[in-house]
Amino acid sequence: MKQENSHTATPAPKKTTKIALIAGGVGAVVLIAGYFVVQSQVTDSARTDIDNFLRNNNMDRYVQYRDIDASLFGQSVTLHNVRLDFGETQGTIEAINVSNYDVDERSGHLNSIDILLEGTDFPITPGRASFFQRRSAPPPYLIGVDAVRGDFGMEYEYDNVSGTLDADVNFSLPDLMEGEFTIGIGNLHLPPIDRLASRKFAKMSSVLRDASTADLKAISLSLTDLGLENKVAEYFSVKEGMALDAEAYRDHIVEVLEKNIEKTPPGTPFEEHLADIAKSATGSSGGTLSVSYEPEYPTTFEDMGAAAFGLMFGGLGALGNGFYQNSEILNDLYDRDVLKIEFDS
Repeated sequence: MKQENSHTATPAPKKTTKIALIAGGVGAVVLIAGYFVVQSQVTDSARTDIDNFLRNNNMDRYVQYRDIDASLFGQSVTLHNVRLDFGETQGTIEAINVSNYDVDERSGHLNSIDILLEGTDFPITPGRASFFQRRSAPPPYLIGVDAVRGDFGMEYEYDNVSGTLDADVNFSLPDLMEGEFTIGIGNLHLPPIDRLASRKFAKMSSVLRDASTADLKAISLSLTDLGLENKVAEYFSVKEGMALDAEAYRDHIVEVLEKNIEKTPPGTPFEEHLADIAKSATGSSGGTLSVSYEPEYPTTFEDMGAAAFGLMFGGLGALGNGFYQNSEILNDLYDRDVLKIEFDS
């Protein structure tokens, strides 16, 4: 009897395992279903928030989008097929992705945000004034550029306690150029994000005034040619009546530079370095130009502005003595690796 009882009791673990598997499967289905329900609610909430923001700021007629996705785990929102119409500037963006969005719960300050614009397309119409044409020389359409197409990104991090801000902006324009701009700022105290976003916020002047006393920690810019240099060279070759191809015109410009340098040799190692970069950058297509400035001591933007103004206009006074002083200042910054300018072909 004991043997029969023990024999008939053995199937129990299999039955328990089967029930556990079924329960686990049901649980997984519930979790997945729950995720998609919450995901849908997150997307609907994001759509409502964005629509309200556009409507409250009178931007709903100028900014339109077809679809929206929101990621619960990735904490990101993506707008698809965005159309912008600001009168003279019109265009489309395949996707705008906002991620890493973090606002301090107690202070209301924006701690971080990443923004990526993919597939931007802003046509440039000849004869029509636009944002891009007013800031371009030569006119884009004369060098074969009929639109601004590419990707743009920004990463932002801010610590309200220490007052430090780090930002990175990058872009990529196929067949033209790509670049990156980074900046680090200290002693910067910004207002909460809701005050900056509100139309009732009328203290922007105070924000700018406070920003002028902030410290520049570091700043850098890098530009990589992807074909723009050749387009510009061909344009000026035709404009000057030379009808040379891009390579031949660059060789001509290098010869002109070398003659000018021979007539007026560089007076400092920094000027000699700039002359070498000018010849290298002009003599070859492609390459990356990098400029960085990292002060050894805290330097306010107010002082930076005064110094820049002096560097630009110092040579106009005292019969050129100001220019000589500026050259010495720049050479000193270059010698101490505070100011770096490099070209990598």
